[in-house]
Amino acid sequence: MTNKLILVTGIDIKPEYNRTLIILNGLRELGYEILEYEFKKFDEKVAKKIAEKSKDAYFTYVPSFCHKSVSFVKKHSVCDVVFDPLISKYMTNIKDYKKYSKLGYESLRSLYRDFRSSMKADFLIFDTLAHRDYFIKKYKIPVDKTGIVYVGANTKDFDKNAELKKVPNAKFRVGFVGNFIPLQGVLNILAAAKLLKEEKDIEFILIGDGYEYQQAIEFKEKHSLEQVIFEGRVDYSNLDSYINSFDICLGIFGNTLKSNVVIPNKVFNYASCSQAVLTMETKSVKEVFKHGENIYLCKAEAEDIANSIENLKANPGLRKKLGENGFNTVCGDYNENKIAKALLSQYQDFKQN
Repeated sequence: MTNKLILVTGIDIKPEYNRTLIILNGLRELGYEILEYEFKKFDEKVAKKIAEKSKDAYFTYVPSFCHKSVSFVKKHSVCDVVFDPLISKYMTNIKDYKKYSKLGYESLRSLYRDFRSSMKADFLIFDTLAHRDYFIKKYKIPVDKTGIVYVGANTKDFDKNAELKKVPNAKFRVGFVGNFIPLQGVLNILAAAKLLKEEKDIEFILIGDGYEYQQAIEFKEKHSLEQVIFEGRVDYSNLDSYINSFDICLGIFGNTLKSNVVIPNKVFNYASCSQAVLTMETKSVKEVFKHGENIYLCKAEAEDIANSIENLKANPGLRKKLGENGFNTVCGDYNENKIAKALLSQYQDFKQN
């Protein structure tokens, strides 16, 4: 009989993070008990705790971003360790943010963390086939110890029936929610807004802040983009109200390697609110979505983004279709329950083989 306990552990495990939250909520719906154990350092006391807490677990789950915890957890866990990297440290630090030289110490450390965590875990889950392919090619990971678990829909926090945020005008609202990181391509969005500057009935609402936020502010000021509104950070519990006030929602448009291998949280969350989503065309997004059916795809270029916004603005029937079909896709096939089942079934197949 399968043990109905999952140990979730690591340094700074962030159980409230969208990706992790969806998986844990789905496991709870399936009757699993979730035991969270966060620690701050690698020592003998923590090692004993991990051994004790994992002895009755079905598996030990090390959640997203916890690469440096995997080796220690694997050494002391009584049961298998399932790791969900979500990101490549090397891809993020060196390719996306370009923080360090490709040949420097930090580059080598990022490579090592990716490689060591991938090799030490018993089973790895990736958020897209494209992302898994990158890891397999880069780090020579055996494919039979991997599974695909899409980010999925957070149906509890993103509700299409949430009360609309009050809107002071009747303009066509193009909305974006994000952390302004390179893969999101906020500057490409603003370049599209510049092309649409004379369209006085279109406004852009950008929620969040982060890495490229100051650059975005400077771009707006330089080009006098009065139709661009920066809302800053808003309370997480109100995000769906903001999303529901948009006419279309913008995904990602980054010119980075990472942009091409992920389907970000925001795309699933927008669709969970039954909103029409415009995002860049990639191999990864087409693993789940189909252009013109449940999403609208374009190039990560200002002119194509602008043209796509105008096309969607002119076609309310298409927007309605995309929103309804997107909602049915993510809430029907990629809800918390389905995401957890995908994880469990692939892990079970791994164990049996």
